[in-house]
Amino acid sequence: MADTDELYAKAKHANALKKLMRVATVLIAAPALFALSSALLNDGLYEPFSYLFIGAVAILFVAPSIYGFIANFYAKPAETPSENAQNFVSSELTAELGELENERVNLVAAVKKANLIALAVGVCVGAAAACFLDAIFGVTLGAISYAATTGLLTASKRREFRANFKRQIIENIVKKHGLSYDKDRGLGLDDFFTIYDCRVDEWSSEDLVEGDIDGVSVKFSDFYAAKKVKKKNSTETVVQFQGVLFKADFNKKLSSITQIAHVNSRNLAVYGPKANMDDVRFEEIFDVYTTDQIGARYALSPALMERFTQLCLRLDAPANAVFKDNEIFIAVETWRDDFEPDIRKSLINNETIALYESEIASFTQIIKELNLNRKIW
Repeated sequence: MADTDELYAKAKHANALKKLMRVATVLIAAPALFALSSALLNDGLYEPFSYLFIGAVAILFVAPSIYGFIANFYAKPAETPSENAQNFVSSELTAELGELENERVNLVAAVKKANLIALAVGVCVGAAAACFLDAIFGVTLGAISYAATTGLLTASKRREFRANFKRQIIENIVKKHGLSYDKDRGLGLDDFFTIYDCRVDEWSSEDLVEGDIDGVSVKFSDFYAAKKVKKKNSTETVVQFQGVLFKADFNKKLSSITQIAHVNSRNLAVYGPKANMDDVRFEEIFDVYTTDQIGARYALSPALMERFTQLCLRLDAPANAVFKDNEIFIAVETWRDDFEPDIRKSLINNETIALYESEIASFTQIIKELNLNRKIW
């Protein structure tokens, strides 16, 4: 209980800090937006170009810097590498890490070079567009040119490094847990619709991890779902879900369906009326819906509610679950592409590998955390 209280307090503190950072971001970005707006109303010849310069700097440098600061500010602190993780690095990956680290260093250098080239292209295109059209269009076109040039110059190298990373790092870590890994497969759309009820026009699923943990069949994978919204002159992609889908055997035979819905989640399927549970902390974070009130209390014991609360706080992301037939389906809304390499971090550092090990372990631990390996029948 003490661990859950501590995690809960940290989560509330982090949410408060996030609100402050949003306000700070708006205050920092406001002057640049004001300058760009003024450029539209200014009839002078030179001032719009100064505004264009301010806007370009804001879009190309200030905005990414703010994003990076916020991302680093809220990044989970690196966990101290366990002895097992360090042994794993030294005994199984040392030979391959050197070659992969050289590839990473070369990729970082290529990205820096591409950014300089893209910046030159973006400024030239933006200035030309501003000169012949208007400042706002120039800034927009310059930013698009910058992003497109960077992507074109580094796409193939990123793909190659990503494939090698998953083959040499992620696959070896998964095998260490006695599970199998397939970077190109994942859970299906039917599994997604067990938890969510929304329109999906495009979806993808990859990084499938599957096998048995303590006699419990388990599968989890990265999952992405989005819808297309047509506007007057364009089509917008609205992401419905991005995170990890998890499916495993449940240790109780159920004749009803019970759902744990995080209060901050949207687009969830709803199974029956709401059920009130006897756990104040749990009900601050989750709502429970069920097709059978008695069945819900059978599926969700006080211990399971406590463990699911702690699981959600540990993952630092909204988690939703559906108990159906003899299975449990869990969706963790990380809103990022999981199990991916971070080219900013050296691969010859044990702590870096320990972070990837921790990411995989955070999902394999669900079986023991929720006590799913304890057979009830």
